[in-house]
Amino acid sequence: MLPDKSTYYYLKTTALCLTIVAAGVVMALLVYTKALLIPLVISIFLYTILAQMVLYLRQKFNFPHWLALTISIVIGVAFFAAVILFTTTSVGQFLKGAEVYRQNLIATIGDLVAKLQQYGITLDQNFIENYVRDLPLFDWLKNFGGKLFSVVSNITLIVLFMTFFLLGSKQKRPITNPAIKEMLANVSVYLSVKLMASLITGIIVATILMGFQVKLAILFALFAFLLNFIPSVGSIISVVLPTPVLFLQFGLGPKFFIVIGLLAATEFIIGNLVEPRFLGEGMDLHPVAVVGSLIFWTLVWGVPGAFLSVPLTASLKIVLSKIKQTRIVAEILAGRLPN
Repeated sequence: MLPDKSTYYYLKTTALCLTIVAAGVVMALLVYTKALLIPLVISIFLYTILAQMVLYLRQKFNFPHWLALTISIVIGVAFFAAVILFTTTSVGQFLKGAEVYRQNLIATIGDLVAKLQQYGITLDQNFIENYVRDLPLFDWLKNFGGKLFSVVSNITLIVLFMTFFLLGSKQKRPITNPAIKEMLANVSVYLSVKLMASLITGIIVATILMGFQVKLAILFALFAFLLNFIPSVGSIISVVLPTPVLFLQFGLGPKFFIVIGLLAATEFIIGNLVEPRFLGEGMDLHPVAVVGSLIFWTLVWGVPGAFLSVPLTASLKIVLSKIKQTRIVAEILAGRLPN
């Protein structure tokens, strides 16, 4: 029989190895089943918002359950339908003007080459123009269409899952587990604030871009709305995304920098002033934990994982905080190092 000290280290090592193996198995399952899990998780999070909407309609306007439920489902379906409609319409408009954008790009390249020649830098303009003309633009759009079909399929699954959740909400028993109640409450508040902030961001971005008559304004506003759900990098991407179109339309003139400045100011004010005011302490996650969760869930689930990283990690943190053996991990995620 092993001595007591050796037994202790043996058990600790065994527990650590089993934990690593279990974590690997869980990650493999997450990757293997992501086609089903991603729509399911998104539908659960959206259900928390629609369930609050049902409760609000019943309490504020005394609507019967079936009417409040119907209104909530219609709003949810209309939202997804609007997203698909705006996306397809914007892509169609872009296709109609694709050749014009190509010619604008060639003209801009010619001006740039001429300016560089003034400083003794010589570029092969014919090679660059031929390369631009041969860009597989329509192949890219074809691939985008395939991705769009996949998104529509996932949205259909999400709507079905949410409908079943809402239809079964009247018959379910009240939740009494404190961990689940806290998790649903935190996720509901976070997603509700994020949804309103994202809507405001999308409306402001659409107003700015349409005011300057920027092409694909609605599509960029939709991206700004969606990217606002991605922590840290989402706002940066939403500002950078329209820069190629702005460059093609306005060059490096004053309008280019004014639009970029307005977009950056919008993202900064909403992300750093408005959201923290309503979220308070938020999801009780340290910024390093937020960035780490963003990287992890993006590696596991791709772009959907980036959108879900914060609520998923916050939910996991709540569960870990209720278990004595894993409470220290929850404290580390919150940025409170153990003594």
